[in-house]
Amino acid sequence: MGFWRVSLPALCLLMFSLSPALAAVPVEIFVQQNIDRGIALLTDKSFSDADRRAKLTGLLTEILDTKAMALFMLGAAREQAVASDLDTYAEAYRAFMIAGYESQLGGYGGQSIKVTGSTERAPGDWIVTAVVVDPASPNDPNPLAVGFRVKDEGGGKFAVVDASIEGIWLGLAQRAEFGAYLSQHANSVATLAAHLQDVTSRNAVPAATAHK
Repeated sequence: MGFWRVSLPALCLLMFSLSPALAAVPVEIFVQQNIDRGIALLTDKSFSDADRRAKLTGLLTEILDTKAMALFMLGAAREQAVASDLDTYAEAYRAFMIAGYESQLGGYGGQSIKVTGSTERAPGDWIVTAVVVDPASPNDPNPLAVGFRVKDEGGGKFAVVDASIEGIWLGLAQRAEFGAYLSQHANSVATLAAHLQDVTSRNAVPAATAHK
């Protein structure tokens, strides 16, 4: 199901380091603090593979609203599904996303991302824009553009609900992909959940080889 579409935004999410000068907007503070945590996970040699994966899972669970993301992917099929199937599917989607992120940890090459601004699309709905800075070509005049959609969930809590690379949003691409799968399987959310569980299992990083 286009597993790369999951992993590419994950690389952006985990590998950028933001300038302190950009910490004036609360949503940018949220992004900076959590990216700094991600960088620490990637660079701290004291963690075992198992510890790093556990900490990564905790971080992603904290900063991503995977349930909102999962339900968005369903489109109209959501209205036909029973609550228990939606709950199973949302958990399967969470595991699917996190497994995709974990599978890419070994690909970190020291890149950073510099936030260039943020825009509030609607009350509590933000787009944070940024560019990837490659240490091999720090003065690249055309750096890779990335973005993050962040929702204000109230009480000072933010959550990432989507990410983009060069204007292509993961959520929209994945929604089309999931929609095609559902249309071939009678719009069965339970069947989609089982499929995601299977994909997650097949793409899981073996504990003995992860992060080598």
